[in-house]
Amino acid sequence: MDMRGAHSLILRAAAAVAVGAIVLVGCGSSGSSKPPVTTAPAGAQTTAAADPPASTNAPATPASVLGGAATISVTVGTDDFDTSNGTRVVSVPKGTAVTLELTNAAADDSYHLHGYDVDQGAKKGETAKISFTADQTGQFDVESHISNKTLLVVLVV
Repeated sequence: MDMRGAHSLILRAAAAVAVGAIVLVGCGSSGSSKPPVTTAPAGAQTTAAADPPASTNAPATPASVLGGAATISVTVGTDDFDTSNGTRVVSVPKGTAVTLELTNAAADDSYHLHGYDVDQGAKKGETAKISFTADQTGQFDVESHISNKTLLVVLVV
């Protein structure tokens, strides 16, 4: 093999090594750059991470807070967010102990508080209670997992 052939062979080998290195780095072969895959236990309810918050321009009505606690009651189909055309927005100060009371007189229902990932079901006509400490600021929607409608928007300020 002459000098030209040897030089060409060396350049091709160097190019192959460089391409191989780029492929290995690009695929994240170290495993540390990818988040771990998790699965929920059997029977657990999960929520899509990309569920956007309800859209509203309604002003928030301050909840009545006594002794650092507030109770907010919602009757599905009567005074909920969807029935009120997007105006059922209630605000609570950060740090408030909140109890949501949700009642559906027409059907069994299952409720979910986004952001706090709390679920609670209730039989037709019974009241479900969701209790949490409002320790995160922002907008948090309460939805029915049965109708997929927003029932309440809680604004923590």
